[in-house]
Amino acid sequence: MMFKLLKAKNLLQFSIRRLGLFFFICNSNMFLGQEKLNLTADTIKQSNWSQKNVNIQEVQVTGKLSDANIKSGSTGIFIDVKQLRQLPKFAGESDPYKALQYMGGVSQSGEANSGLYVRGGNNDQNLILLNGTMIQNPTHVLGMFSVFNPDLIGQMRFVKSGMPAEYGGRLSSIVDISTLNNIPQKIDVKGSLGIISSRLSVQIPISSKFAVYASWRGSYLSTTVLPLLSSFGLDSTLTQNKYEFWDTNAGFIYSLSSKTRLTGHFYVGKDDFKIGEFRDLSLKGNSTSWKNTTFALQLNHVFNEKWSMNHQLNYSRFQIKTSLNWFSSNQNIESQLKNLNYKTEFFHVVNNKHNLKFGTELTYNDAMPNYISSDSILPNEINTKHNLIHSAQLTVYGRDEWTTGKWQFNIGMRANIYAHIGPYTDFEDNNDLTYDNNRIIKTYSGVEPRFFSRYSINSNSSIKAAVSRHIQYLNQIPIFSVGIPMDLQIPSSLYVKPQGSWHFSSGYFLNLDQNKWVMSTEVYYKNLENQLEFNNGKVGTFSNGMYEKNLLSGKGWTYGLELKLSKNYGKFTGWISYNLAWNYRQFDQINNGIAFLARQDRRHDISVIGMYELNKRWHLSTVFVYATGSRLNLPLSWFIIDNKYVLEYGKYNAFEMPPYHRLDFSVNYKLKPWFGIESEIDFSIYNLYNRSNPFQVFFNPGAQKIMMNYLLPIIPSISWNFKF
Repeated sequence: MMFKLLKAKNLLQFSIRRLGLFFFICNSNMFLGQEKLNLTADTIKQSNWSQKNVNIQEVQVTGKLSDANIKSGSTGIFIDVKQLRQLPKFAGESDPYKALQYMGGVSQSGEANSGLYVRGGNNDQNLILLNGTMIQNPTHVLGMFSVFNPDLIGQMRFVKSGMPAEYGGRLSSIVDISTLNNIPQKIDVKGSLGIISSRLSVQIPISSKFAVYASWRGSYLSTTVLPLLSSFGLDSTLTQNKYEFWDTNAGFIYSLSSKTRLTGHFYVGKDDFKIGEFRDLSLKGNSTSWKNTTFALQLNHVFNEKWSMNHQLNYSRFQIKTSLNWFSSNQNIESQLKNLNYKTEFFHVVNNKHNLKFGTELTYNDAMPNYISSDSILPNEINTKHNLIHSAQLTVYGRDEWTTGKWQFNIGMRANIYAHIGPYTDFEDNNDLTYDNNRIIKTYSGVEPRFFSRYSINSNSSIKAAVSRHIQYLNQIPIFSVGIPMDLQIPSSLYVKPQGSWHFSSGYFLNLDQNKWVMSTEVYYKNLENQLEFNNGKVGTFSNGMYEKNLLSGKGWTYGLELKLSKNYGKFTGWISYNLAWNYRQFDQINNGIAFLARQDRRHDISVIGMYELNKRWHLSTVFVYATGSRLNLPLSWFIIDNKYVLEYGKYNAFEMPPYHRLDFSVNYKLKPWFGIESEIDFSIYNLYNRSNPFQVFFNPGAQKIMMNYLLPIIPSISWNFKF
C-alpha cells in the first residue's frame, strides 16, 4: 500500500482512511507494533513486509517541517503549540496566545496587558479569530490569561507580513486559532486544579462520526494568592482589588461523509475587575467588566483531490461596562459591538506547486460606541443623545500562489464596499437630521493588493519580501484618561473614515547545523492612515453624545528591525528575539502639528526564552522580557485658578515610562500514571524578583504630584494537571 505525502507550508500531514486500506506489519520489527522514523529528507526504506487487511479509525498525524523557517510562505507561520506549552505556566496554564509577545515583531504590552502591538500598530489592528469568529478582546484578568483554553487549541497561525488575500479588516496581523477537530476514539478528559484558577474539558465520541466537547475555566486570584501575599506584607492593599474571570466552550464535530464535515463552536466568557485601593491612592467605586460571546458554524466539503469548499457562519458580541467614581458620583459607561459574518471560499490545487483560493464575505455590524448614565449631576452636562451605528460590508477576494524553481510567489487582491446604514440621527445645535431604517448614509470602498515572494538561496537559507495594502473599518479606541480599561467601539461612519495602511517588509532566513539552529533578520516599514484619537479626553467622553464627532484623525508611520535566534533540538531549547523600532504619529490639532512618538513606541524590546528537559519527568522553563518604557503625555506644571486646576503640557508624549522587565520561572514534574490518569504538577512564579512595573502613571490633583500605580507583585502558583 502506498501513502501519499502532502507537504504544506509548515505542516506535514497524512490521513489513513477507514475502509479498504491495508495496514503494513513488519515481520521482524513491527508485529502489531510501531516503528519511529524521522522524516528529515526524502526517504525510501525497504524491509520484509507482510500484508493484512484491517479496518481502523481515521488517523491524523501532524508534524512540523524542520525547515519551515526557510520554506514558509505568505500564509505566515503555524505556531508550534506543543513547544509553546512548555513555556513557564501562569496558574498552571500554558497560554500560546500570550506567548506571541515573545515571538519577535510584537512589542511588550506592559503590566497586566496581553494586547498585541505588532510592528507599531495599535491593539485593535489585529484580527483575532477563534474558529473563524472575530474576538474583539482576547484577554482575561487584564492580560494574565487569554480567552483561549489551552486544552482545546488544535492549530494556531500567526501572520505579521505578507498577509494573504483571504484575510482582511485589520492593519497589523492575523491570529487564527482553531480548536481540535478530530473525533476521539474514547472519552477524553483534561483539567487542572490550582490555587489561582481551575479548568476542565471533556470530549465525548457519540459515534464514529459524531462527537461533542465542552470546557470550563474560572479564577479565584482575589481570594487565594493575593490575601496570602498581603499577609506576608508585600502589599496590604491588594486584597481591596478584585480580578476574576470565567469562560466556557462547547461544540460538536459531525462527519457527514468521508468528504464532508460540519462543526459548531460556542464560547462565552466574562471578566470582573474592581479597584478598591492602590498604594497611596484610593479608587473605591471604580470597576470594569467585559464579556465575549461567539458562535461559529463551519461546513467543509472536498469535491476531489483538486477542489474543496468551505462555508462559515460566525457571530460575535463584545460588551464592556465601566463604573467610575468621579466628583463623588458614580458614572456608568457602556460600549458594545455585534458582528455577524458569512464567508464562503473555494480552494483549487492546480498541481503540487500551484494553488488558487477565492471567495466572498458578507458582514453586518451593530455598534454602540458609548452610553453614559449617572446618579448625580456632574460639573459638566451629560448629553444623553447617542446613536447605534449599523453597517454592512461586502468583500470579494482571490489569490494565486505558485512555485517555480527557487522562487515562490503569492499575488492576491481584496475588493470591498462598506456602508453606514440607518437608523441614525445627526444631532445638530439647531436642527437634527434623521436617517430612516436601512437607508445608506455613507459608503466607503477600496481594493487591497497583496504580494509576497520567496527566493531559496539554497536548502538552508532564503530571502522573503512582501508588499500589502490593508483597510480597517472597525475601530476600538481606548480612553486612557479614566485610569482603568475602557475601550469604545466606533466603526467607520458618516464622520469616521476607515483606517488604511501600506506594509513593506523583507527578511533573510538561515538554518544551521541540520536545522537545529534557526536565525532570521527582518526589516519593515508601515504607514498608517486615518489614525484616531479623542479630542478632549474624559470631559468630552462624558459630555458629547456623538462620539464620532469628537475624534481627531491623523497619520502615522513605523519602521524597525527584528532579529531572532532559536535552538530547536536537544534537551535545552529556546530562543532570543530583539526588536528595534520607531513609531510616530502626526495630528494637525496635537503638538502644533509636529510629529510625536506614539504611545506604544518602545525603542528596544527583547525576549529570552529557555526550556530544559532534565529527564522524562522534570522540565524547567523560564522567560525574561525587557522593553524600554512606553510614551505618555503628562503635565510639566500646574496651578489653580478659581478652584480649578490648569495643567501646562510640553511636547506631546514627551514622557517615557520606566522600563518594563519581568522574569517568570516554571517547574513541571510528570507523575506516574495512576488508575489510568496521567498527571503532572506545575509550580510557577510570575515576576520572580518582584519588579514593580507601573500599571499607570498619572497626575493626581489631590496629592498635586505625578503618581504611579503598581498592580501585580510576585505571584507564585501551584497546580495539578490531569488527563484520562
